[in-house]
Amino acid sequence: MGLVALAIGAWVVVYLVGHPGLEGGSRGLATGTAVVCFGFAAYVLIRRVRRGPQH
Repeated sequence: MGLVALAIGAWVVVYLVGHPGLEGGSRGLATGTAVVCFGFAAYVLIRRVRRGPQH
């Protein structure tokens, strides 16, 4: 799950870099999506490292 969230967040960032002409609302939603994905990925990966693969 954490790796998938990282991949989605990275894809959104690449999309934003490749489309500089997006309007403000679209750019804000995409940025928010990337932040949430990276936050969730960090939570999942850190939890796995601390507690092991079974939690």
